[in-house]
Amino acid sequence: MDSAPRFRKIKKSLKSQNTPSQSKQINKRQAKSTLLQIAHELYLKRRLKALLVDIFMIYTPIVYLAYVIVGGAQEFRSNQPIIFACFLAYACISAIFIAKSGQTPGLRYVELRIVRADRARSVDSADTSANPESKTSTIGFWQALLREFAWAFSCAIMVGFIAPFVGSHHRKSHQCLHDLWLRTRIIEAPTAPKKPE
Repeated sequence: MDSAPRFRKIKKSLKSQNTPSQSKQINKRQAKSTLLQIAHELYLKRRLKALLVDIFMIYTPIVYLAYVIVGGAQEFRSNQPIIFACFLAYACISAIFIAKSGQTPGLRYVELRIVRADRARSVDSADTSANPESKTSTIGFWQALLREFAWAFSCAIMVGFIAPFVGSHHRKSHQCLHDLWLRTRIIEAPTAPKKPE
């Protein structure tokens, strides 16, 4: 009979040690670590680096050429068809790179590659028959071009930034919204070291 009150006292003392503020802090830490884990699985930092490289290597020269054609930055900003033409040129050039090798210059720099989602599992696995450089795993020009427009649309409405962190399907598949729509996926593609001659 004496053991029951002791057990209750121990249980109450344990509950009082873990205050609501401490449990909130623990929940915040767990949520933060989960978000960081999702960002890591989506290669978020590397994808941002790739985007910056592509903007400087592909988009910036296109915009400067448009400045020369229309007569300056002010005229460029007020001319919506020219702005759309610059994005279309950027999207087409990126789509050509992706259709040819699965990588834009930025993706090559950060060692990532865009593949078809149905082929990504075999490429990720250690199966030697699946060659990540094979043409069957790369996407075509039109799919790559549509992917660029889907990326721009999902970012413009802010859904593209939020979707990978919200839905359970996005988290499991490690796909952003535009990748999910077009059945593509980004995988690691480390460059092979050059053999000494």
